[in-house]
Amino acid sequence: MTGISYRRPEVRELADACAERAGRHGLSLHLTDDLQNWAGVVGAAMGADGVNPTFDPARSRIAPGSAFHLSALDESGDVAACGAGRLFVTRDFAALIESLALWFDPVPPDMAAGIELATPVPALSGRIAHVGGLWVHPRFRGSGLSLTMARLVRATALDLFDADWDTWVAFQDVAFRSTYGTATTVLCVDGFFPPRGRAERVFLSYATGDQVMDVVRDTVGYTAAV
Repeated sequence: MTGISYRRPEVRELADACAERAGRHGLSLHLTDDLQNWAGVVGAAMGADGVNPTFDPARSRIAPGSAFHLSALDESGDVAACGAGRLFVTRDFAALIESLALWFDPVPPDMAAGIELATPVPALSGRIAHVGGLWVHPRFRGSGLSLTMARLVRATALDLFDADWDTWVAFQDVAFRSTYGTATTVLCVDGFFPPRGRAERVFLSYATGDQVMDVVRDTVGYTAAV
């Protein structure tokens, strides 16, 4: 795997296992801080509606060193799968959701009213790793690549950012899939969701660093077994 030297031995072990497994499919893993490339790949594949503005430099100001893009490339250099992560340092992560600052910086004027949380969100504070933007090319779906990529993205965010919390958001249709691994999941939006311009049920998942490390160890075992 190119582009990073992990600090935590468990994360290095997972990265090595994922790289070896990707290699068996003719893929190589790469890590960069170029989220513009991530947005271009996902936008071309899914259309503008599929580009999460949290990770899109065109819609969020992203400080140097606070984001990354993990990709699996085939032998032609084309993206077979990708995901992204960001660091938010905040006293109240729920306030970022309510104000829509989790998705936009600056928040567009027509969204300045923000949203009302559907259920109480825990007071997460400190260094918050936020992951998402997972996309897998149709020819690799069902291969297990989405699972290993999603969990390596979580592990990378924890390791790179020395995060206190690990988070992501998902819509109703995918919120309770096991792709990202275990976390606590709560409903945070139930109604009109301005980033998509329509009603949605949006769920927040969160975990401590220790819980992410449990997922890392489980995934190393999974990767070795398939």
